[in-house]
Amino acid sequence: MTKNTLQKDRNSLNVNVQVALFQEDGIWVAYCPALEVSSYGDEKEEAKQAFEEAMQIFLAETERKGTLEKYLLKLGWQLQQKPKPMYNQPHLSIQENRRLLKKSPQIYNERVAIPVA
Repeated sequence: MTKNTLQKDRNSLNVNVQVALFQEDGIWVAYCPALEVSSYGDEKEEAKQAFEEAMQIFLAETERKGTLEKYLLKLGWQLQQKPKPMYNQPHLSIQENRRLLKKSPQIYNERVAIPVA
């Protein structure tokens, strides 16, 4: 799977997105602009773990409600139907987000696979 994509097959959602990790008012924040998902913690690892949980909840709930595709398209993702369904993330990167750059974030990739019924 390529960087910054979300692929859906009949068994799972496989997500690989950029996450910015930065401090704000003494709290560590993990934020993914491509999905508008964030979380926080007192320590870096706590924020990363909380982000993984928030990402799993976001994907599971939007899939359960049947709103994942609509939400992704609203955020600017593009659906590619062939050769297999794949969502291409908007091209706006963390490096282009001036608000985040002022916080000197550490950037990492997050991958989550969620089983889909």
